[in-house]
Amino acid sequence: MRNFIKSLALVLLCIAAAVNASAQSRLVTITGSFTQKKYYEITIAGKLGDKGFRVVQNNNDPGNTNFSIVFPANAEATYQLKVRVMKMGHRRLEPEAEATYPLNLTGKNSLTLTIDPALFAQKSGFKIEKLPVKFSTVSISGAFNNSKFGVDLSFEKVVEGRLEQVQTIFAKAGDSVFNILVPLEKEGLYYLSTMGWKKQVYLKPNDQLQLVLDNRTGAQISAAKSTEENNVLQKWEELKSPLTELLKKANKQTNLESFTTVYQPLQPTIKTFVQQVKTKNAKFNALFKTAAQLDNNMAALNMLLKTNSVNRGSFSSMYKEFVNVPDYYKQTLKANTINSADLLKLGEGDNYINLNAKLSLDESKAKEITDAEKVKVLMNSTPNDTLKAYLLKSQLNELELNVSNYSEFRDIFLPYKKYTKVPSVKAKYDGVSGMYAADTAYLGKSAYDFILPDVNGKMVSMKDFKGKVVLVDVWATWCGPCKAQMPFLKEVEELYKGNDSIVFVGISLDAAKDKQKWMDMIHEKQLEGVQLLDDFGRTFGRKYKMNAIPRFLLIDKNGNWAEVRCPLPESKEKLKKYIDRELNRNI
Repeated sequence: MRNFIKSLALVLLCIAAAVNASAQSRLVTITGSFTQKKYYEITIAGKLGDKGFRVVQNNNDPGNTNFSIVFPANAEATYQLKVRVMKMGHRRLEPEAEATYPLNLTGKNSLTLTIDPALFAQKSGFKIEKLPVKFSTVSISGAFNNSKFGVDLSFEKVVEGRLEQVQTIFAKAGDSVFNILVPLEKEGLYYLSTMGWKKQVYLKPNDQLQLVLDNRTGAQISAAKSTEENNVLQKWEELKSPLTELLKKANKQTNLESFTTVYQPLQPTIKTFVQQVKTKNAKFNALFKTAAQLDNNMAALNMLLKTNSVNRGSFSSMYKEFVNVPDYYKQTLKANTINSADLLKLGEGDNYINLNAKLSLDESKAKEITDAEKVKVLMNSTPNDTLKAYLLKSQLNELELNVSNYSEFRDIFLPYKKYTKVPSVKAKYDGVSGMYAADTAYLGKSAYDFILPDVNGKMVSMKDFKGKVVLVDVWATWCGPCKAQMPFLKEVEELYKGNDSIVFVGISLDAAKDKQKWMDMIHEKQLEGVQLLDDFGRTFGRKYKMNAIPRFLLIDKNGNWAEVRCPLPESKEKLKKYIDRELNRNI
Protein backbone atom coordinates (compact mmCIF):
# COMPACT_ATOMS: atom_id res chain seq x y z
CA MET A 1 0.00 0.00 0.00
CA ARG A 2 2.84 2.38 0.86
CA ASN A 3 4.43 1.86 -2.60
CA PHE A 4 1.03 2.39 -4.28
CA ILE A 5 0.51 5.69 -2.44
CA LYS A 6 4.05 6.76 -3.34
CA SER A 7 3.50 5.95 -7.03
CA LEU A 8 0.12 7.70 -7.04
CA ALA A 9 1.68 10.79 -5.50
CA LEU A 10 4.36 10.83 -8.18
CA VAL A 11 1.76 10.51 -10.93
CA LEU A 12 -0.24 13.39 -9.46
CA LEU A 13 2.95 15.44 -9.11
CA CYS A 14 3.80 14.85 -12.76
CA ILE A 15 0.27 15.71 -13.86
CA ALA A 16 0.59 18.95 -11.93
CA ALA A 17 3.90 19.63 -13.67
CA ALA A 18 2.26 18.99 -17.03
CA VAL A 19 -0.61 21.35 -16.22
CA ASN A 20 1.88 24.02 -15.13
CA ALA A 21 3.89 23.55 -18.34
CA SER A 22 0.76 23.75 -20.49
CA ALA A 23 -0.04 27.14 -18.97
CA GLN A 24 3.09 28.48 -20.71
CA SER A 25 3.02 26.28 -23.83
CA ARG A 26 0.80 23.99 -25.85
CA LEU A 27 1.47 20.70 -27.62
CA VAL A 28 1.89 20.99 -31.38
CA THR A 29 1.75 17.92 -33.62
CA ILE A 30 3.52 17.82 -36.98
CA THR A 31 2.90 14.87 -39.29
CA GLY A 32 3.81 14.35 -42.90
CA SER A 33 5.80 12.50 -45.51
CA PHE A 34 8.70 12.83 -47.94
CA THR A 35 8.21 12.47 -51.67
CA GLN A 36 11.47 10.53 -52.12
CA LYS A 37 12.83 7.44 -50.37
CA LYS A 38 16.06 8.66 -48.80
CA TYR A 39 17.71 9.18 -45.42
CA TYR A 40 16.47 12.34 -43.68
CA GLU A 41 17.16 14.24 -40.49
CA ILE A 42 14.48 16.67 -39.28
CA THR A 43 15.37 19.12 -36.51
CA ILE A 44 12.94 21.51 -34.87
CA ALA A 45 14.69 24.35 -33.04
CA GLY A 46 13.35 27.34 -31.16
CA LYS A 47 14.50 30.76 -30.10
CA LEU A 48 13.34 32.70 -27.06
CA GLY A 49 14.86 36.16 -26.85
CA ASP A 50 18.52 35.73 -27.73
CA LYS A 51 18.68 32.07 -26.64
CA GLY A 52 18.37 29.26 -29.16
CA PHE A 53 17.47 25.69 -28.26
CA ARG A 54 16.80 22.35 -29.91
CA VAL A 55 13.42 20.77 -29.33
CA VAL A 56 13.36 17.48 -31.22
CA GLN A 57 15.25 15.58 -33.91
CA ASN A 58 13.65 12.92 -36.12
CA ASN A 59 15.42 10.44 -38.43
CA ASN A 60 13.95 8.66 -41.44
CA ASP A 61 15.44 5.88 -43.55
CA PRO A 62 14.45 4.94 -47.12
CA GLY A 63 12.05 2.32 -45.80
CA ASN A 64 9.87 4.90 -44.05
CA THR A 65 8.91 8.20 -45.69
CA ASN A 66 6.41 9.18 -42.98
CA PHE A 67 7.12 11.21 -39.86
CA SER A 68 5.24 12.46 -36.83
CA ILE A 69 6.45 14.78 -34.09
CA VAL A 70 4.82 16.29 -31.04
CA PHE A 71 6.45 19.03 -28.97
CA PRO A 72 5.56 21.77 -26.47
CA ALA A 73 5.52 25.16 -28.22
CA ASN A 74 6.11 28.22 -26.06
CA ALA A 75 3.81 31.05 -27.16
CA GLU A 76 6.65 33.57 -26.81
CA ALA A 77 9.22 31.59 -28.84
CA THR A 78 9.79 31.30 -32.58
CA TYR A 79 10.46 27.97 -34.25
CA GLN A 80 12.05 26.64 -37.42
CA LEU A 81 12.21 23.27 -39.14
CA LYS A 82 15.51 22.12 -40.66
CA VAL A 83 15.62 19.16 -43.05
CA ARG A 84 18.83 17.40 -44.04
CA VAL A 85 18.99 14.85 -46.84
CA MET A 86 21.62 12.26 -45.94
CA LYS A 87 23.53 9.76 -48.06
CA MET A 88 25.39 6.64 -47.01
CA GLY A 89 29.15 7.11 -46.97
CA HIS A 90 31.70 4.33 -46.53
CA ARG A 91 31.17 4.09 -42.78
CA ARG A 92 28.37 6.51 -41.86
CA LEU A 93 25.65 8.83 -43.12
CA GLU A 94 26.85 12.13 -44.60
CA PRO A 95 24.88 15.33 -45.42
CA GLU A 96 23.87 15.73 -49.06
CA ALA A 97 21.48 18.71 -49.03
CA GLU A 98 19.55 20.76 -46.50
CA ALA A 99 16.89 23.44 -46.17
CA THR A 100 15.48 25.44 -43.25
CA TYR A 101 11.94 26.81 -42.97
CA PRO A 102 10.27 29.05 -40.37
CA LEU A 103 7.28 27.49 -38.64
CA ASN A 104 4.22 29.67 -38.20
CA LEU A 105 2.46 28.06 -35.24
CA THR A 106 0.12 30.93 -34.40
CA GLY A 107 -3.29 29.49 -33.64
CA LYS A 108 -2.23 26.01 -34.81
CA ASN A 109 -2.07 22.81 -32.79
CA SER A 110 -1.23 20.59 -35.76
CA LEU A 111 0.44 20.74 -39.17
CA THR A 112 0.56 18.24 -42.01
CA LEU A 113 3.57 18.61 -44.32
CA THR A 114 4.67 17.15 -47.63
CA ILE A 115 8.42 17.61 -48.17
CA ASP A 116 10.03 17.35 -51.61
CA PRO A 117 13.86 17.52 -51.45
CA ALA A 118 14.05 18.07 -55.21
CA LEU A 119 12.82 21.62 -54.58
CA PHE A 120 15.37 22.56 -51.88
CA ALA A 121 17.56 24.44 -54.35
CA GLN A 122 14.57 26.69 -55.13
CA LYS A 123 14.30 27.71 -51.47
CA SER A 124 11.07 25.77 -51.30
CA GLY A 125 10.41 22.11 -50.79
CA PHE A 126 7.50 21.71 -48.45
CA LYS A 127 3.85 22.57 -48.40
CA ILE A 128 1.30 22.61 -45.62
CA GLU A 129 -1.76 20.51 -46.31
CA LYS A 130 -4.90 19.67 -44.40
CA LEU A 131 -4.82 15.96 -45.08
CA PRO A 132 -5.75 13.09 -42.77
CA VAL A 133 -2.87 11.07 -41.34
CA LYS A 134 -2.79 7.80 -43.28
CA PHE A 135 -0.30 5.88 -41.17
CA SER A 136 -0.30 4.31 -37.71
CA THR A 137 1.58 5.93 -34.85
CA VAL A 138 2.46 5.19 -31.25
CA SER A 139 2.45 7.67 -28.42
CA ILE A 140 4.71 7.51 -25.38
CA SER A 141 4.21 10.30 -22.91
CA GLY A 142 4.81 10.85 -19.24
CA ALA A 143 7.18 12.49 -16.86
CA PHE A 144 10.56 12.21 -15.18
CA ASN A 145 11.27 12.53 -11.55
CA ASN A 146 14.75 13.80 -10.70
CA SER A 147 14.48 16.21 -13.63
CA LYS A 148 16.94 18.68 -12.10
CA PHE A 149 19.25 18.12 -15.06
CA GLY A 150 18.28 18.18 -18.71
CA VAL A 151 18.06 14.95 -20.69
CA ASP A 152 18.12 13.84 -24.32
CA LEU A 153 15.53 11.07 -24.56
CA SER A 154 15.66 8.91 -27.69
CA PHE A 155 13.21 6.47 -29.20
CA GLU A 156 15.11 3.72 -31.01
CA LYS A 157 14.15 0.90 -33.34
CA VAL A 158 16.02 -2.32 -34.09
CA VAL A 159 17.60 -2.80 -37.51
CA GLU A 160 19.44 -6.08 -38.02
CA GLY A 161 20.28 -6.46 -34.34
CA ARG A 162 21.46 -2.88 -33.86
CA LEU A 163 19.70 0.19 -32.50
CA GLU A 164 18.94 3.16 -34.72
CA GLN A 165 17.58 6.44 -33.39
CA VAL A 166 14.17 7.39 -34.73
CA GLN A 167 13.49 10.44 -32.61
CA THR A 168 15.22 12.39 -29.84
CA ILE A 169 13.59 15.00 -27.63
CA PHE A 170 15.79 17.53 -25.87
CA ALA A 171 14.40 18.27 -22.41
CA LYS A 172 15.89 21.25 -20.59
CA ALA A 173 16.78 21.18 -16.91
CA GLY A 174 13.57 21.25 -14.92
CA ASP A 175 11.41 19.88 -17.75
CA SER A 176 9.69 16.87 -16.24
CA VAL A 177 7.21 16.09 -19.03
CA PHE A 178 8.05 14.22 -22.24
CA ASN A 179 6.03 13.38 -25.35
CA ILE A 180 7.06 11.06 -28.18
CA LEU A 181 4.95 10.43 -31.28
CA VAL A 182 6.37 8.25 -34.08
CA PRO A 183 4.99 6.27 -37.04
CA LEU A 184 4.87 2.55 -36.34
CA GLU A 185 3.60 -0.17 -38.65
CA LYS A 186 5.39 -3.20 -37.21
CA GLU A 187 4.98 -4.52 -33.69
CA GLY A 188 8.02 -5.51 -31.71
CA LEU A 189 10.57 -4.40 -29.15
CA TYR A 190 11.67 -0.77 -29.23
CA TYR A 191 13.87 1.19 -26.84
CA LEU A 192 13.84 4.43 -24.87
CA SER A 193 17.36 5.59 -24.10
CA THR A 194 19.53 8.36 -22.72
CA MET A 195 23.31 8.57 -22.30
CA GLY A 196 22.94 6.64 -19.04
CA TRP A 197 20.29 3.98 -19.63
CA LYS A 198 18.10 2.00 -22.01
CA LYS A 199 14.57 0.74 -21.45
CA GLN A 200 12.73 -1.84 -23.55
CA VAL A 201 9.13 -1.23 -24.59
CA TYR A 202 6.94 -3.53 -26.67
CA LEU A 203 4.74 -1.65 -29.11
CA LYS A 204 1.96 -2.36 -31.57
CA PRO A 205 0.51 0.17 -34.04
CA ASN A 206 -1.62 2.81 -32.25
CA ASP A 207 -0.43 1.82 -28.76
CA GLN A 208 -0.32 4.53 -26.11
CA LEU A 209 1.90 4.47 -23.03
CA GLN A 210 1.97 6.94 -20.14
CA LEU A 211 4.96 6.39 -17.86
CA VAL A 212 6.74 7.94 -14.93
CA LEU A 213 10.48 7.27 -15.20
CA ASP A 214 13.47 7.90 -12.99
CA ASN A 215 15.63 10.32 -14.97
CA ARG A 216 18.83 8.92 -13.46
CA THR A 217 18.28 5.19 -14.06
CA GLY A 218 15.38 4.81 -16.51
CA ALA A 219 13.54 2.70 -13.96
CA GLN A 220 9.78 2.79 -14.34
CA ILE A 221 8.19 4.18 -11.20
CA SER A 222 4.60 3.88 -12.35
CA ALA A 223 2.40 3.70 -15.45
CA ALA A 224 -0.90 5.52 -15.88
CA LYS A 225 -1.42 3.67 -19.17
CA SER A 226 0.36 0.48 -20.23
CA THR A 227 -0.16 -2.85 -21.99
CA GLU A 228 0.01 -6.49 -20.95
CA GLU A 229 3.32 -6.92 -22.76
CA ASN A 230 4.91 -3.91 -21.08
CA ASN A 231 3.72 -5.08 -17.67
CA VAL A 232 5.76 -8.26 -18.26
CA LEU A 233 8.78 -6.20 -19.33
CA GLN A 234 8.48 -4.11 -16.18
CA LYS A 235 8.52 -7.24 -13.99
CA TRP A 236 11.52 -8.52 -15.95
CA GLU A 237 13.30 -5.21 -15.45
CA GLU A 238 12.77 -5.48 -11.70
CA LEU A 239 13.95 -9.11 -11.64
CA LYS A 240 17.23 -8.41 -13.42
CA SER A 241 17.87 -5.08 -11.65
CA PRO A 242 20.49 -6.56 -9.23
CA LEU A 243 22.61 -7.52 -12.27
CA THR A 244 22.02 -4.14 -13.90
CA GLU A 245 23.21 -2.31 -10.80
CA LEU A 246 26.33 -4.46 -10.47
CA LEU A 247 27.24 -3.84 -14.11
CA LYS A 248 27.04 -0.09 -13.54
CA LYS A 249 29.52 -0.40 -10.66
CA ALA A 250 31.93 -2.71 -12.50
CA ASN A 251 35.61 -1.65 -12.30
CA LYS A 252 34.83 0.45 -9.25
CA GLN A 253 33.25 -1.64 -6.52
CA THR A 254 32.45 -4.93 -8.23
CA ASN A 255 34.65 -7.81 -9.32
CA LEU A 256 33.66 -10.98 -11.15
CA GLU A 257 33.50 -13.00 -7.96
CA SER A 258 30.96 -10.69 -6.31
CA PHE A 259 28.96 -10.58 -9.56
CA THR A 260 28.87 -14.38 -9.63
CA THR A 261 27.44 -14.53 -6.10
CA VAL A 262 24.42 -12.63 -7.43
CA TYR A 263 24.26 -14.01 -11.00
CA GLN A 264 24.44 -17.72 -10.17
CA PRO A 265 21.64 -17.94 -7.54
CA LEU A 266 19.39 -15.78 -9.74
CA GLN A 267 19.41 -18.25 -12.66
CA PRO A 268 16.66 -20.62 -11.41
CA THR A 269 14.37 -17.64 -10.68
CA ILE A 270 14.99 -16.23 -14.16
CA LYS A 271 14.30 -19.60 -15.78
CA THR A 272 11.01 -19.99 -13.90
CA PHE A 273 9.88 -16.45 -14.70
CA VAL A 274 10.56 -16.83 -18.44
CA GLN A 275 8.76 -20.18 -18.58
CA GLN A 276 5.67 -18.71 -16.91
CA VAL A 277 5.24 -15.78 -19.32
CA LYS A 278 2.07 -16.49 -21.31
CA THR A 279 0.31 -13.33 -22.44
CA LYS A 280 -2.46 -13.25 -25.05
CA ASN A 281 0.16 -12.15 -27.60
CA ALA A 282 1.94 -15.23 -29.00
CA LYS A 283 4.42 -13.07 -30.95
CA PHE A 284 5.48 -11.30 -27.79
CA ASN A 285 5.75 -14.54 -25.81
CA ALA A 286 8.17 -16.05 -28.34
CA LEU A 287 10.27 -12.90 -28.71
CA PHE A 288 10.40 -12.27 -24.97
CA LYS A 289 11.95 -15.68 -24.31
CA THR A 290 14.81 -14.82 -26.67
CA ALA A 291 15.06 -11.26 -25.31
CA ALA A 292 15.27 -12.44 -21.69
CA GLN A 293 17.87 -15.06 -22.56
CA LEU A 294 19.85 -12.40 -24.42
CA ASP A 295 19.69 -9.96 -21.49
CA ASN A 296 20.87 -12.70 -19.14
CA ASN A 297 23.74 -13.77 -21.40
CA MET A 298 24.81 -10.20 -22.14
CA ALA A 299 24.96 -9.40 -18.43
CA ALA A 300 27.59 -12.13 -18.04
CA LEU A 301 29.46 -11.25 -21.24
CA ASN A 302 29.62 -7.55 -20.38
CA MET A 303 30.83 -8.32 -16.87
CA LEU A 304 33.57 -10.58 -18.25
CA LEU A 305 34.73 -7.77 -20.52
CA LYS A 306 34.52 -5.05 -17.87
CA THR A 307 36.46 -6.98 -15.26
CA ASN A 308 39.24 -7.47 -17.81
CA SER A 309 39.37 -3.80 -18.71
CA VAL A 310 42.67 -1.94 -18.72
CA ASN A 311 42.76 1.17 -16.56
CA ARG A 312 44.44 4.21 -18.12
CA GLY A 313 44.31 7.00 -15.58
CA SER A 314 40.70 8.11 -15.18
CA PHE A 315 39.68 6.07 -18.25
CA SER A 316 39.37 2.35 -18.85
CA SER A 317 39.55 0.35 -22.05
CA MET A 318 37.79 -2.98 -22.45
CA TYR A 319 39.46 -5.89 -24.19
CA LYS A 320 37.93 -6.95 -27.49
CA GLU A 321 38.56 -10.60 -26.66
CA PHE A 322 37.92 -12.56 -23.49
CA VAL A 323 40.73 -13.52 -21.14
CA ASN A 324 40.72 -15.71 -18.04
CA VAL A 325 37.07 -16.77 -18.38
CA PRO A 326 36.07 -18.98 -15.42
CA ASP A 327 34.76 -22.46 -16.28
CA TYR A 328 31.35 -21.63 -14.81
CA TYR A 329 30.76 -18.88 -17.36
CA LYS A 330 32.17 -20.91 -20.25
CA GLN A 331 29.80 -23.76 -19.46
CA THR A 332 26.78 -21.57 -18.68
CA LEU A 333 27.10 -19.36 -21.75
CA LYS A 334 27.74 -22.35 -24.00
CA ALA A 335 24.68 -24.16 -22.64
CA ASN A 336 22.56 -21.03 -23.13
CA THR A 337 23.89 -20.10 -26.59
CA ILE A 338 21.24 -18.41 -28.74
CA ASN A 339 21.22 -19.40 -32.41
CA SER A 340 17.83 -17.95 -33.30
CA ALA A 341 17.47 -15.33 -36.03
CA ASP A 342 15.19 -13.52 -33.56
CA LEU A 343 18.43 -12.00 -32.25
CA LEU A 344 18.18 -9.59 -35.18
CA LYS A 345 14.95 -8.20 -33.68
CA LEU A 346 16.76 -7.21 -30.47
CA GLY A 347 18.91 -4.16 -29.83
CA GLU A 348 21.95 -6.08 -28.56
CA GLY A 349 21.53 -8.99 -30.95
CA ASP A 350 24.38 -8.09 -33.29
CA ASN A 351 26.75 -7.40 -30.39
CA TYR A 352 25.87 -10.76 -28.84
CA ILE A 353 26.49 -12.65 -32.10
CA ASN A 354 30.01 -11.22 -32.18
CA LEU A 355 30.84 -11.57 -28.48
CA ASN A 356 29.48 -15.10 -28.19
CA ALA A 357 31.52 -16.16 -31.21
CA LYS A 358 34.67 -14.83 -29.54
CA LEU A 359 34.14 -17.24 -26.66
CA SER A 360 35.02 -19.96 -29.19
CA LEU A 361 38.57 -18.64 -29.46
CA ASP A 362 41.24 -20.53 -27.56
CA GLU A 363 42.56 -17.92 -25.10
CA SER A 364 46.07 -19.37 -25.19
CA LYS A 365 46.26 -19.04 -29.00
CA ALA A 366 44.13 -15.95 -29.62
CA LYS A 367 47.14 -13.64 -29.97
CA GLU A 368 49.13 -16.07 -32.09
CA ILE A 369 46.69 -17.00 -34.85
CA THR A 370 46.29 -14.96 -38.01
CA ASP A 371 43.22 -12.88 -38.78
CA ALA A 372 42.18 -15.48 -41.37
CA GLU A 373 42.40 -18.28 -38.79
CA LYS A 374 40.52 -16.20 -36.25
CA VAL A 375 37.65 -15.39 -38.63
CA LYS A 376 37.39 -19.08 -39.54
CA VAL A 377 36.91 -20.02 -35.87
CA LEU A 378 34.32 -17.28 -35.39
CA MET A 379 32.35 -18.17 -38.51
CA ASN A 380 32.21 -21.81 -37.39
CA SER A 381 30.82 -20.80 -33.99
CA THR A 382 27.18 -20.70 -35.15
CA PRO A 383 25.26 -23.18 -37.35
CA ASN A 384 22.76 -20.50 -38.41
CA ASP A 385 23.59 -19.14 -41.88
CA THR A 386 21.57 -15.96 -41.25
CA LEU A 387 23.65 -15.20 -38.16
CA LYS A 388 26.84 -16.07 -40.05
CA ALA A 389 26.05 -13.23 -42.47
CA TYR A 390 25.92 -10.65 -39.68
CA LEU A 391 28.95 -12.16 -37.96
CA LEU A 392 30.80 -11.65 -41.25
CA LYS A 393 29.67 -8.02 -41.31
CA SER A 394 30.91 -7.52 -37.74
CA GLN A 395 34.32 -8.91 -38.66
CA LEU A 396 34.49 -6.69 -41.74
CA ASN A 397 33.79 -3.69 -39.49
CA GLU A 398 36.36 -4.79 -36.93
CA LEU A 399 39.18 -5.81 -39.23
CA GLU A 400 38.89 -3.47 -42.21
CA LEU A 401 41.60 -1.16 -40.83
CA ASN A 402 43.86 -4.18 -40.21
CA VAL A 403 43.62 -5.37 -43.81
CA SER A 404 46.61 -4.03 -45.72
CA ASN A 405 45.80 -5.15 -49.27
CA TYR A 406 43.65 -7.28 -51.53
CA SER A 407 45.71 -10.41 -50.80
CA GLU A 408 44.86 -10.18 -47.11
CA PHE A 409 41.22 -9.41 -47.85
CA ARG A 410 41.06 -12.44 -50.14
CA ASP A 411 42.64 -14.77 -47.58
CA ILE A 412 40.45 -13.57 -44.70
CA PHE A 413 37.05 -12.92 -46.25
CA LEU A 414 36.71 -14.48 -49.71
CA PRO A 415 35.82 -17.95 -48.30
CA TYR A 416 32.64 -16.42 -46.84
CA LYS A 417 31.38 -14.46 -49.84
CA LYS A 418 28.36 -16.78 -50.05
CA TYR A 419 27.01 -15.13 -46.87
CA THR A 420 26.71 -11.71 -48.53
CA LYS A 421 23.17 -12.13 -49.89
CA VAL A 422 21.81 -9.71 -47.27
CA PRO A 423 22.02 -6.21 -48.87
CA SER A 424 23.70 -4.51 -45.90
CA VAL A 425 26.27 -7.31 -45.59
CA LYS A 426 26.98 -7.23 -49.34
CA ALA A 427 27.38 -3.44 -49.24
CA LYS A 428 29.95 -3.74 -46.45
CA TYR A 429 31.78 -6.61 -48.15
CA ASP A 430 31.90 -4.78 -51.48
CA GLY A 431 32.95 -1.55 -49.76
CA VAL A 432 35.99 -3.11 -48.10
CA SER A 433 36.84 -5.20 -51.16
CA GLY A 434 36.54 -2.13 -53.37
CA MET A 435 39.25 -0.35 -51.39
CA TYR A 436 41.78 -2.82 -52.80
CA ALA A 437 40.20 -4.27 -55.95
CA ALA A 438 42.03 -1.82 -58.23
CA ASP A 439 45.35 -3.10 -56.88
CA THR A 440 44.86 -6.41 -58.68
CA ALA A 441 45.61 -4.62 -61.97
CA TYR A 442 49.26 -4.26 -60.87
CA LEU A 443 49.98 -7.50 -59.02
CA GLY A 444 52.29 -9.76 -61.00
CA LYS A 445 52.95 -7.02 -63.55
CA SER A 446 56.35 -5.48 -64.32
CA ALA A 447 57.69 -2.71 -62.09
CA TYR A 448 60.21 -1.69 -64.75
CA ASP A 449 57.98 1.04 -66.18
CA PHE A 450 59.40 4.15 -64.49
CA ILE A 451 62.74 5.91 -64.07
CA LEU A 452 63.49 8.55 -61.40
CA PRO A 453 66.52 10.64 -60.34
CA ASP A 454 68.44 9.95 -57.15
CA VAL A 455 70.14 12.54 -54.89
CA ASN A 456 72.97 12.95 -57.41
CA GLY A 457 70.65 13.34 -60.39
CA LYS A 458 71.44 9.85 -61.71
CA MET A 459 68.40 8.20 -63.33
CA VAL A 460 67.47 4.95 -61.60
CA SER A 461 65.20 2.14 -62.84
CA MET A 462 63.89 -0.79 -60.82
CA LYS A 463 65.48 -2.92 -63.53
CA ASP A 464 68.80 -2.03 -61.91
CA PHE A 465 67.80 -4.29 -58.99
CA LYS A 466 66.76 -7.38 -60.95
CA GLY A 467 67.27 -10.54 -58.90
CA LYS A 468 66.69 -8.65 -55.64
CA VAL A 469 63.59 -7.98 -53.54
CA VAL A 470 62.77 -4.26 -53.42
CA LEU A 471 60.74 -2.56 -50.67
CA VAL A 472 59.48 0.82 -51.91
CA ASP A 473 58.59 3.56 -49.41
CA VAL A 474 56.47 6.37 -50.90
CA TRP A 475 56.70 9.51 -48.75
CA ALA A 476 57.07 13.32 -48.75
CA THR A 477 58.70 15.94 -46.54
CA TRP A 478 55.29 17.50 -45.80
CA CYS A 479 53.72 14.19 -44.74
CA GLY A 480 53.56 13.84 -40.94
CA PRO A 481 52.45 10.18 -40.94
CA CYS A 482 55.34 9.39 -43.32
CA LYS A 483 57.86 10.84 -40.87
CA ALA A 484 56.22 8.87 -38.05
CA GLN A 485 57.02 5.62 -39.89
CA MET A 486 60.71 6.45 -40.40
CA PRO A 487 61.97 5.11 -37.03
CA PHE A 488 60.04 1.87 -37.60
CA LEU A 489 61.44 1.57 -41.12
CA LYS A 490 64.97 1.84 -39.68
CA GLU A 491 64.16 -1.13 -37.43
CA VAL A 492 63.03 -3.15 -40.45
CA GLU A 493 66.17 -2.18 -42.39
CA GLU A 494 68.28 -3.28 -39.43
CA LEU A 495 66.75 -6.77 -39.63
CA TYR A 496 68.17 -7.20 -43.13
CA LYS A 497 71.52 -5.45 -42.68
CA GLY A 498 74.16 -7.29 -44.71
CA ASN A 499 71.53 -9.10 -46.81
CA ASP A 500 72.41 -8.34 -50.45
CA SER A 501 69.15 -9.87 -51.68
CA ILE A 502 67.03 -6.90 -50.62
CA VAL A 503 67.08 -3.20 -51.52
CA PHE A 504 65.21 -0.40 -49.75
CA VAL A 505 64.03 2.39 -52.07
CA GLY A 506 62.42 5.66 -51.00
CA ILE A 507 60.32 7.64 -53.51
CA SER A 508 59.45 11.19 -52.45
CA LEU A 509 56.45 12.97 -53.96
CA ASP A 510 57.96 16.40 -53.25
CA ALA A 511 58.02 18.90 -56.12
CA ALA A 512 61.29 19.25 -58.04
CA LYS A 513 61.56 22.86 -56.85
CA ASP A 514 61.76 21.52 -53.27
CA LYS A 515 64.71 19.23 -54.03
CA GLN A 516 66.90 20.88 -51.40
CA LYS A 517 64.23 20.44 -48.74
CA TRP A 518 64.03 16.76 -49.73
CA MET A 519 67.81 16.34 -49.52
CA ASP A 520 67.92 18.15 -46.17
CA MET A 521 65.38 15.73 -44.70
CA ILE A 522 67.31 12.72 -46.02
CA HIS A 523 70.34 14.06 -44.14
CA GLU A 524 68.35 15.08 -41.03
CA LYS A 525 66.56 11.73 -40.70
CA GLN A 526 69.64 9.78 -41.85
CA LEU A 527 67.56 7.92 -44.41
CA GLU A 528 69.35 4.96 -45.92
CA GLY A 529 68.81 2.95 -49.09
CA VAL A 530 68.21 4.42 -52.52
CA GLN A 531 66.37 7.76 -52.39
CA LEU A 532 64.51 8.95 -55.51
CA LEU A 533 62.52 12.11 -56.29
CA ASP A 534 59.21 11.95 -58.19
CA ASP A 535 58.36 15.56 -59.09
CA PHE A 536 54.98 15.96 -57.36
CA GLY A 537 54.10 12.39 -58.40
CA ARG A 538 54.27 13.14 -62.13
CA THR A 539 56.06 9.89 -63.06
CA PHE A 540 55.34 7.29 -60.39
CA GLY A 541 52.69 8.69 -58.03
CA ARG A 542 49.99 9.33 -60.62
CA LYS A 543 50.69 6.13 -62.55
CA TYR A 544 50.13 4.03 -59.43
CA LYS A 545 47.38 6.23 -57.96
CA MET A 546 49.21 7.28 -54.80
CA ASN A 547 46.20 9.06 -53.32
CA ALA A 548 47.40 8.60 -49.73
CA ILE A 549 50.82 8.20 -48.18
CA PRO A 550 52.80 6.70 -46.54
CA ARG A 551 52.55 3.70 -48.82
CA PHE A 552 54.83 0.67 -49.02
CA LEU A 553 55.12 -1.58 -52.06
CA LEU A 554 57.08 -4.77 -52.71
CA ILE A 555 58.82 -5.90 -55.93
CA ASP A 556 59.82 -9.55 -56.33
CA LYS A 557 63.14 -10.87 -57.65
CA ASN A 558 61.74 -11.02 -61.19
CA GLY A 559 60.94 -7.32 -61.15
CA ASN A 560 57.18 -7.77 -60.81
CA TRP A 561 54.88 -6.22 -58.23
CA ALA A 562 54.41 -8.72 -55.40
CA GLU A 563 52.32 -6.25 -53.34
CA VAL A 564 51.33 -2.65 -53.99
CA ARG A 565 49.96 -2.06 -50.49
CA CYS A 566 52.11 -3.59 -47.73
CA PRO A 567 51.64 -3.29 -43.95
CA LEU A 568 53.30 -0.20 -42.47
CA PRO A 569 56.68 -0.65 -40.72
CA GLU A 570 54.99 0.01 -37.36
CA SER A 571 53.58 -3.53 -37.86
CA LYS A 572 57.14 -4.82 -38.10
CA GLU A 573 56.46 -8.54 -37.77
CA LYS A 574 53.62 -8.40 -40.26
CA LEU A 575 55.73 -6.54 -42.84
CA LYS A 576 58.63 -8.93 -42.23
CA LYS A 577 56.44 -11.87 -43.31
CA TYR A 578 55.86 -10.22 -46.68
CA ILE A 579 59.55 -9.52 -47.21
CA ASP A 580 60.65 -13.00 -46.09
CA ARG A 581 58.06 -14.62 -48.36
CA GLU A 582 59.65 -12.96 -51.40
CA LEU A 583 63.22 -13.55 -50.22
CA ASN A 584 62.51 -17.27 -49.87
CA ARG A 585 61.03 -17.59 -53.35
CA ASN A 586 63.20 -18.82 -56.18
CA ILE A 587 63.46 -16.82 -59.39
